[in-house]
Amino acid sequence: EREVPESPWPYANLDTEVVRKKGHYKYYEAGCAYATFAGIVEAMQETVGFPFTQVNMNMMTYGAGGVAGWGTTCGTLLGASAAISLVTDKATATSLINELVGWYTRTPFPSDISNQYAVEHAFLVEEYKSDKELVQTVSNSPLCHVSVTEWCRAAEMGSGSKERAERCGRMAGDVAAKAVELLNA
Repeated sequence: EREVPESPWPYANLDTEVVRKKGHYKYYEAGCAYATFAGIVEAMQETVGFPFTQVNMNMMTYGAGGVAGWGTTCGTLLGASAAISLVTDKATATSLINELVGWYTRTPFPSDISNQYAVEHAFLVEEYKSDKELVQTVSNSPLCHVSVTEWCRAAEMGSGSKERAERCGRMAGDVAAKAVELLNA
């Protein structure tokens, strides 16, 4: 058995659209933080292999709903930040995470691409929580509860709706794809 090296681990450029689809799919498995982290790390497992094959993705399930449902930092940001931290030194991670969080606060979610993938059934899930084009909102905040509340108001839907869950799944794919875009650059 090989010893797992200290981070940063080797990074290989990834296809943002493959990661967007993986992130969306992983949301259906275990929520937002898990989705962004596992979407990126699974792609690294397939591209690089070891040491990414040694990662237990379940460590990120705590982040669902902004840390165990508390609505704090959006879980998509938690998972993507953890993945970034695996493959970069501390200064680079801080810079990329700052860029990611800033982007998140001013970006309309779900993205046009994610809405299109859902309508066209181009995501990896067999059965969608919703395959409709969903309203887009900008949170102006990295907080889960703010992001969800803004979307629910605009969509006129409850936070327990299938559409809200699907929105967060699409957003998980979007955030994972953006993290990879930043890492690739």
